[in-house]
Amino acid sequence: MNRSKKIFIGFLSFLPIIASVVLIGYMLINFLPEMLKLEREYQGDIPPEIFFFNMTGFIITALVLGIIHLGLLVFFIIHAINNTRVKPEERIIWVLLFIFVNSIAFPIYWGLRIWPAEKTESNFVRM
Repeated sequence: MNRSKKIFIGFLSFLPIIASVVLIGYMLINFLPEMLKLEREYQGDIPPEIFFFNMTGFIITALVLGIIHLGLLVFFIIHAINNTRVKPEERIIWVLLFIFVNSIAFPIYWGLRIWPAEKTESNFVRM
């Protein structure tokens, strides 16, 4: 795998953590004040079309990030299973980590198994 692909995969592996922080920040900075303003304006009875109009950007962003996250999950599981540098008993651990703590396991696996350069075998014969 060339360096540019490794960098791209590295960016994508950190994307779920970065996106979570950005979406929480968006909710706290933009969405909640807007909802409080609409609640005061409509005395607690916000029409659904106005509520969902304000949520459209958040919903679309969350759906796109969810699809990217699912694609990353599939990619990392397949990569861990097919990676010859990973021991067979370690593959099971990586797959379980990807399933249960995927957002944290993606960058760790990338840093340990994808980013380092592959070591070439020695020409010397071992006896």
